[in-house]
Amino acid sequence: MDSLKENILRTLLYYDIFKHPLKPDEIFSLLPQNSVSKKDVSDVLLQISQENPKVSTKEDYYFIGGNEDYIELRKSRESYSKKSWKLAKYVSHIIKRFPFVRAVFVTGSLSKNSSMPDSDLDFMVVTERNRLWISRTLLMLFKKVLLFNSHKYFCINYFISEDSLGICEKNIFIATEIVHIKSTFNTGLMNKFLEVNLWVKEYFPNYKIGDPYFNSSGFKVNNRKSYFQKFTELFFSGKFGDKLDNYFMKKTSGHWKNKYTQYSDCEREQMFTSTSNVSKTHPGNMQKVIMNYYKERLEKFDLKCDE
Repeated sequence: MDSLKENILRTLLYYDIFKHPLKPDEIFSLLPQNSVSKKDVSDVLLQISQENPKVSTKEDYYFIGGNEDYIELRKSRESYSKKSWKLAKYVSHIIKRFPFVRAVFVTGSLSKNSSMPDSDLDFMVVTERNRLWISRTLLMLFKKVLLFNSHKYFCINYFISEDSLGICEKNIFIATEIVHIKSTFNTGLMNKFLEVNLWVKEYFPNYKIGDPYFNSSGFKVNNRKSYFQKFTELFFSGKFGDKLDNYFMKKTSGHWKNKYTQYSDCEREQMFTSTSNVSKTHPGNMQKVIMNYYKERLEKFDLKCDE
């Protein structure tokens, strides 16, 4: 099997996990291989679908197996995502008014326009340096007190500070999340984030920052800053703010350690990263789940998993 056939299969197998059929142009963008044209991809796709009974095509979509119902599923998710973007716009306007929030990004299923009624609205927040934990604590208090700890419409599971935009973990799962990320506040900082993380081109060499397929939000982004935010930040300035930020970090880190004793320190650190410039909260360890599914699919096609 030549490399283009193999890499097309890798792409289809990864998105098969999410029951998400792909069009030829999308496969080209997501392909772990460059130096090929869109025509090359289209020609090989047609060849694969004729030679391999495990690869099917319909309505210009390609998918694994005879899962034609995935096409309607994808269309229904895209339709639902249009409604979800309206809600994401409203929630983003709330988040960006909190102290030290410098950017808001949409991640997860909505970033790929693949939301369902039971999907959460997932956000990533960039904060000012040395104030991540104050910002996070205030946002979590808001969620717990006023939203009754609802995760569905207010799921902020990743915080990073503006002086630490690089993501250390590197695999296809993380790369996929990064290239699909979409700004809902501060497009400029999102572009800076993407520039710092251009290692994703190791997985998607055809990716370019600002590619409409990847980085276009579901609405016109309002990058206007909040005057209310500037006022509230005055209460957390100087050495008092430094000490409070450090206190919240230690308090939260201790909470995760006491609550999730069933995990090793290494596993817990991956799921609940708590440093001065990063807070990651993924209790279901979805990354591990998806990577295991991906390995299983690759093995069925006798393909090696290169994380």
